[in-house]
Amino acid sequence: MEKPDFGYAVHVPQGWDESLPDMKISPWETARFGDPADRRHNFTVYRAPTPPIWTASETAERVQARLKATGFGEFQITSAEIDGRAGTRLDGVKRDAGRTWAIRQYFVVAHDVCFTLGFGSFMPEEDDWLFTAMAERFEILALA
Repeated sequence: MEKPDFGYAVHVPQGWDESLPDMKISPWETARFGDPADRRHNFTVYRAPTPPIWTASETAERVQARLKATGFGEFQITSAEIDGRAGTRLDGVKRDAGRTWAIRQYFVVAHDVCFTLGFGSFMPEEDDWLFTAMAERFEILALA
């Protein structure tokens, strides 16, 4: 699914629906996807202007600080490749009422913007292959 106004294309599983972005969560949210038959996982794409000196890793560290303030922890930041570009992956979890909400976010900077692929799941082990495949298929389009 191409989003030319935002400069990217995503590939989501058949049957997943697109919802309107939730501007209360972030003004930079551009797309939100989920499986209407299984709400235990979702996928969100953000596109934010980024100073040319910021790297994907620095952006991940800033996001980690914000997530920590909302109760997430057990963070891990690693290198990742997104559409042939150097990027960063941030993983973390939030535990509540015996449940674990795991997040995985990929960051890549291109065209003076940072694209963030945000995945969330109550069943991270089962979704690992799916989230990996979706991130591998993300494409940054040429911007006019």
